[in-house]
Amino acid sequence: MKKINFLIILSVLALGVFYSCSLDEDPVSEATPNTIFNTPSGIVDGVNGVYSYLRDLYGSQPGFTLTTFGTDLFRHGKDGGYKGMDRYSSELNSSMGYLEDIWSTCYAGINASNTILDRIDNVDMDEALKTTYKAEVRFLRAHYYYWLTIQYGDVVYRDTETEGVNTEDVRTDRISIWEKMKEDTEYAVNNLDYTQDEYGRVTKGATLQQLALIDLLLNDYEGAENAAKMIIQEGPYALLSNYADVFDYNNQVNEEIIFAVQYIRDPLFNGDGNQGHLFFTPAYDQYPGLKRDVTQGGRPYTRFRPTEFFRNLFSENDSRFDVTFRYTWFYNNEATLPEGKAIGDTVVWQVESDVPSKIAPNIDKMHWGIKKHDDPTRASFQDRAGFRDFFVYRLSETYLLAAEALLKQDKKQEVADYLNEVRIRASKEGTMIPLVTASQIDMDKILDERALELGAEEKRWMDLARTGKLIERTRLYNPNAEPNIMDYHKLRPIPQSQIDLSTVEFPQNDGY
Repeated sequence: MKKINFLIILSVLALGVFYSCSLDEDPVSEATPNTIFNTPSGIVDGVNGVYSYLRDLYGSQPGFTLTTFGTDLFRHGKDGGYKGMDRYSSELNSSMGYLEDIWSTCYAGINASNTILDRIDNVDMDEALKTTYKAEVRFLRAHYYYWLTIQYGDVVYRDTETEGVNTEDVRTDRISIWEKMKEDTEYAVNNLDYTQDEYGRVTKGATLQQLALIDLLLNDYEGAENAAKMIIQEGPYALLSNYADVFDYNNQVNEEIIFAVQYIRDPLFNGDGNQGHLFFTPAYDQYPGLKRDVTQGGRPYTRFRPTEFFRNLFSENDSRFDVTFRYTWFYNNEATLPEGKAIGDTVVWQVESDVPSKIAPNIDKMHWGIKKHDDPTRASFQDRAGFRDFFVYRLSETYLLAAEALLKQDKKQEVADYLNEVRIRASKEGTMIPLVTASQIDMDKILDERALELGAEEKRWMDLARTGKLIERTRLYNPNAEPNIMDYHKLRPIPQSQIDLSTVEFPQNDGY
């Protein structure tokens, strides 16, 4: 199936930076929105450009950092900066670079969306195609606002193109923004089909999934239930028989994927690539008998290690455990091979004094890895840019969103039914993991299931924040965060660069 090529017109999309500068003159020799987006081909390129900003959120180090650190599932590893986001220390402040990166990325995507929407009606092109592009771009605009409002709270809302420097913008109540996001997403629901000619474009399934999330934010639980059930009952999707098949590198286009950010092998269009394979990999190459190997995690960035809570959450016979974690390694370095060991033998670790184990320790330097983002097709273990698609929405999450909406309506037996559909699929062949009963149902049970099913997929911090469980669960299960996390940490600080730009009052979030 044909995939999207994210064609980026750099000279034009650079205008999308939220607080970018502009020249007083408009040289005719330079590409501008007025000269580029006045033809059908220019609109096509512009729409693809709106998609391109997703790659700065999904599969990037800033995206992983803001969604993985400081939760109940992961704490920091040995290397890298931004440990303050895990510890909730004074280092977590408005000057943190990744906070500005995500803010800028989202507003660049929003401005690129607005640029297209402001111009597309004046372009002579097929009306049906024009409507499709509008729907895709409105979905994406709402998606970028989803990130902004969950991470930062009340933010600037713009639905027209930003031209030049804006110094007088003020913050808009996020509930009002959620209402606008719902309008955009409903437009996309009503104007897109479940399939598109190019894989990776927004479909009706993706719009319904986003609508369910927005309805949950707006406390429209019946609306969220209906959107999720429509995907399950009407959409062309199905849970794969085996959880492992979802993450099979050679099976990335499968019936369970509702929306995925595309990465391709053409370096011209792959940008920085999906780098998820780097961040969960420990420093295994610093131990005798081991060297870097793409089949064992590749290049170790040693950023995130699983908490004991996450490792112990899985029931016996839950197939998701072995698909999620890498906890054994194999000797592959003849030059430093320990005496009595052979290439291919399972590495033996000294987890405790004089207690050998084939299960790796889980400490800052040598911790368990995550296999979901493995990319064994890179030419070298040193290559950072991966080619694996990033799954944004999967059908299993749809079941869990339906369960969440049903819980809010106190329909606990239905909640159990939806959770058990996911758990039955997760059971190893010939076994059955314990099913949940209506009496066991609460938000923690749903969040536990989201951890088991979706852990390490750039969802956790925002899931905990939007459900009001961030402080409680992180304090309980993340020893790094427990001493410092406070109620105000349910939002990030507004980037200092945005406050410095403003000539009107632009308040910082409480606590920062």
